[in-house]
Amino acid sequence: NHFARNMISICIYFVFLCLWPPWKLFLLAKKNYAYAYNDRGSAKRKMGDLQGAIADYNMAVKSDPGLSFAYNNLGSAKRKNKDFEGAISEYNQAIRLKSDYYIAYNNRGMAKYEMEDYEGAVSDFSQAIKLKPDYAYALNNRASAEIRLEKYDKAVQDCNAAISEDPEYAYAYYNRGIAKEMLRDLDAACADWQKAASMGVDIAAEYKRVTCSK
Repeated sequence: NHFARNMISICIYFVFLCLWPPWKLFLLAKKNYAYAYNDRGSAKRKMGDLQGAIADYNMAVKSDPGLSFAYNNLGSAKRKNKDFEGAISEYNQAIRLKSDYYIAYNNRGMAKYEMEDYEGAVSDFSQAIKLKPDYAYALNNRASAEIRLEKYDKAVQDCNAAISEDPEYAYAYYNRGIAKEMLRDLDAACADWQKAASMGVDIAAEYKRVTCSK
């Protein structure tokens, strides 16, 4: 019956544990601690407790130095805390552990963008896109950096690609509007800002109010 099967499963589990060498049990427990610290850090980050999140992510990577996603999370907490150089250091480690970690490349690009290293940001966003061509966030982020570099045609192309991948990506319309304005295509820019504003982007509504009423 069901009860008997459960008891047999429990007995097998305990026999299995007894047969494992103690060092393996220790490593298993340590890895579980790392995941727990990482998850608690993510909860604290969502609550706005950045220092608490950073402390937990540090404990996660200390418990298991091979967790690439914990380094990425640590980097994101530091970036949100305006420690951009510290964030880049953590993203570097995440990428060293997982060379195809496209999310970490995108996040490192965001940190470089915040530091006004727009060429470096474009490089990282491009690597993220190379690893994941349909990555709408990286496409839009690269467009943001290209606007800063006055590469408006390329920015429009990246926004087009981001919108193609995610037609509800409001900030891609907003960025495309900025690039089109700089290309002197005001009607198209106003249409993009209207679209972004209708999707809840307040700054796009302000751009439209100030620029498109002239």
